[in-house]
Amino acid sequence: MMFLSLTSPVIFAHRGASSHAPENTLAAFRLAIDHGAKAIELDVQLSKDREVVVFHDTNLDRTTDGTGRIKDYTLSELSDLNAGISFYPAYQNEKIPTLAQVLDFLPLDILINIELKNAQTPCDSLPSKTAALIRDFKAENRVLISSFSSFSIAKFSKELPAVPCGRLLYSQLTTNFFGSFPGLLANIQSVHISLKSLRPQVIDSYKNAGKAVFSYTLNHTQDILKAMSMGIDGFFTDDPGFARRLLIQEGLLNN
Repeated sequence: MMFLSLTSPVIFAHRGASSHAPENTLAAFRLAIDHGAKAIELDVQLSKDREVVVFHDTNLDRTTDGTGRIKDYTLSELSDLNAGISFYPAYQNEKIPTLAQVLDFLPLDILINIELKNAQTPCDSLPSKTAALIRDFKAENRVLISSFSSFSIAKFSKELPAVPCGRLLYSQLTTNFFGSFPGLLANIQSVHISLKSLRPQVIDSYKNAGKAVFSYTLNHTQDILKAMSMGIDGFFTDDPGFARRLLIQEGLLNN
């Protein structure tokens, strides 16, 4: 498993190099690789016709020239939208990619963190459809699945139990919280904790339980160095090139 072989600290390009290119597009993923990223994070959800598309928001308005909920659009309708408007005119006609397109596009030596964006609808078919695509592309060894929903993770793990999974956390929950719910930790290999919730005791509790600890989303020097000093195993950033240069400069990452 690529996830197990990566050297700490792991820098995840959050939605690609999204500081410099339209998030969750092939352009952002390509740029992240050009900037030295070895791991890329992206978000998936279902279109109206149940296709797995790479997109973060519930609504289309912020990052495309469309409006309304993504789940009300078919894949064909989504393909007509421009997902590059936030970086116009540099990116004039970027498209919302499907997960299949991304799995086909990314090099085999890139770890892909796929976040299941169905925490509000955990009973839908997103986990199983995502698992099927990973199986079709024989990508089991190069993906890490994550979600805010333990139920979604469990559903995915039933399909592909060997694929590593990570639990996203908003709050300062230590392993003590999960003590009454051991199944919530059983299916995961990592925890992804928001920057504002990072505490040494929280990090230690998960690392002592054998879980990798990653933090999101770190874009500034002070935040990155503070989080690194607490012993995290890696972090998510919108600017992987900057983060990589900083860690090399500080002697925290080999060139």
